[in-house]
Amino acid sequence: MNKYLQIWVPFLVIALSFALYSEFSSVERLTLDPVHSERQASQPLRPPQVAWQSTRQTAPKVASRLAVGQRYNSLDQLVADQRAAGFVRVGYFGKHWPATVTEIATGQDEIKFVRQSGTPHHYTRFSGYEMKMVRLMAGKQETIAVFRSLKKR
Repeated sequence: MNKYLQIWVPFLVIALSFALYSEFSSVERLTLDPVHSERQASQPLRPPQVAWQSTRQTAPKVASRLAVGQRYNSLDQLVADQRAAGFVRVGYFGKHWPATVTEIATGQDEIKFVRQSGTPHHYTRFSGYEMKMVRLMAGKQETIAVFRSLKKR
């Protein structure tokens, strides 16, 4: 019996270590307050100038509208918005439109989330990429889109 213990104990320690690593991965959850994030129309959207910065004019960068509370009429509209922000779609669950963003989760190299049905999902093998999961709701129906950055870090 002692012989079997010597074989299985290291295996169990490795399996437990892997399970703990997977559970506590580097996924960052981002939630924005749409009420307080709105700016007044009279306020220009310009970064503050620092004395050593050049005042050279550059082409304006297209900003993503993605925020909790943002409403999208279709998957194409969401994908176009994320494409402008430098992301490409790699996964999609649900087809309920129009829908409102209720959660945004980000991660590095991977991303994990659980669907409304309780099904867990884990996107791996995206080494060097930023990952993003967007959960949208249309009434009580869930739609999820998963994105990765166009370029590696």
